[in-house]
Amino acid sequence: MRQGRRKERGSILAVTMIVLLIAAVVATGLASHAVFQFRNAARYEVYKNEFEVAEAVFAKAFAEIGFLVQYAGPNLQTEIANIQPPTFDSYTVKNFSITLPPQHPDGSANPGNQTVSEGPWTGLTLYTMRYRVTARVHQNSNTSQRFKHPGVELSQDLELRYIPLYLFAIFYDGDLEIHPGPAMTVNGRVHSNASLWVGANASLAFEDHVTAVGQILHGRHPDSGEPVGNGDVTFFNDTSSVSMQPGEGGWLDHLDSNWATESQARWNGYVNDESHNVSELPLPIPEREDPHAIIERADPDNDPPSLQQEKFENKAGLKILRDPATGEVHGFDGDDNPVELTYTDPGDPSATKSLYSEGSFYDAREGKWVSTIDVNIANMIESGTAPENGILYVSNEGVNGAVRVTSAQELPDNAQNGFSIATDDAIYFKGDFNTVNKKYALVAGDAIMVQSNDWDDTRSNEHVNNRQATPTTMNGVFFQGIVPSQSSAYSGGVENSFRFMERWSGVPFYFNGSLVCMWKSQKWTGPWVYGNPVYEAPQRPWSWDTIYAGLNGPPGTPRVYEVLRRHWNIRGLGG
Repeated sequence: MRQGRRKERGSILAVTMIVLLIAAVVATGLASHAVFQFRNAARYEVYKNEFEVAEAVFAKAFAEIGFLVQYAGPNLQTEIANIQPPTFDSYTVKNFSITLPPQHPDGSANPGNQTVSEGPWTGLTLYTMRYRVTARVHQNSNTSQRFKHPGVELSQDLELRYIPLYLFAIFYDGDLEIHPGPAMTVNGRVHSNASLWVGANASLAFEDHVTAVGQILHGRHPDSGEPVGNGDVTFFNDTSSVSMQPGEGGWLDHLDSNWATESQARWNGYVNDESHNVSELPLPIPEREDPHAIIERADPDNDPPSLQQEKFENKAGLKILRDPATGEVHGFDGDDNPVELTYTDPGDPSATKSLYSEGSFYDAREGKWVSTIDVNIANMIESGTAPENGILYVSNEGVNGAVRVTSAQELPDNAQNGFSIATDDAIYFKGDFNTVNKKYALVAGDAIMVQSNDWDDTRSNEHVNNRQATPTTMNGVFFQGIVPSQSSAYSGGVENSFRFMERWSGVPFYFNGSLVCMWKSQKWTGPWVYGNPVYEAPQRPWSWDTIYAGLNGPPGTPRVYEVLRRHWNIRGLGG
């Protein structure tokens, strides 16, 4: 019996020892697991902190790149390469670099031209620069030093796209209003860096992408003071034109609660606004600068490099300028060397001709007599003094000073196959422009006025019925200012962006090209007025010119830009 009890006690002891051993193993395992969990939590915390610091490094780099695009001018790539990372307490930033990979992901050269395959710019071929930002961040703390940890390394690509403005049929930096009376079709891209108001008395049809950084709305701008027409408005959806009026009535625009999704379903991505995160497309100049600055006189002592690069006067190969002190008009080349503006008449060696003359007439919309430098393009060609780079800049000093272009049916030949005219003043056109051997052409001014082929200065202050227009054609890319809708005074809209001065009723004004409104008029600020004594509207057979669909355009054309964050990689998760 005693021997059996001893065996029983031995068995119980053995079981107890086994249980204790198992408990010890479990406890050790739990302790090890706890240590492992603690270590992993610490490792994750270090990684998370490093990742957040790396994100801050990238945010600073991208912000500086955006700043340099606006300020750096011709040394942009060098300035970007010299960007330095920020410093952080308890962190080391290593291997920081901003490089230009030799190729885009599709294998094309970087920087270089790329055809956009998605988004509102689909199909456009744009000059694109792709920068790669790389940085390794390591946390210097007691926690991070308890285990081997190499830090986190990130790289992300940033894409900088430049978009020539001639790729748009209509481009507005501010609010865009369009509300034609007769039927109107817009056959190219339309963009506003603000909001877009659309309407029509008869009909309005958009046949390409329409984008707005703000809102797309049916009706009138609230400050226009004009009634809303009942004409249909249609947008293209890649296969057909579809109305803004759903079957149940009303208008589908940004105010609709389902606008973000319904607009995509209805127009297949061809109509986008702030609900679809449309990007602003600014000029590459400082944000504080009014875009009007690019047509103003050069100011080398105060203009930042990027603005100097964009100003038309600095681009010009020929400048015709009035001296405010003497009132005399002089010519200069791109290096400011004097250029003679008169020449011997080829048909009469005893006579001389001039590239310019003085003009005077009454502008009823402005309510004043205007004194113009009349630039004769035919004489410029005949004299052989046309600018080699194809860019002409003209400035007329004085309160009532303006510029007028005459005899411009044919533009000068040059290697660029294009001709650009810019002025800080209002610019008038007398007769056809760029209709013979049509070339790439650009015009930029404070405002643009049209005088038909039958314009007569001597009748300029008579009743509008005595200023009968005749059919006239203008071909080119036109940068101009507007007088915005305000205090129940309509801007005139896109349909009246050209300022007319005659009785056009029933007479066509043919236009082929692009309309770009980048600024408010600062000199010619008379409000839009219809009827006597100002004008009666023409027929408007207008069209975006497909010669601007490719990579080539008028010399000196301003470009807007877009910055996009692209592909990114992360390394260094071990340790």
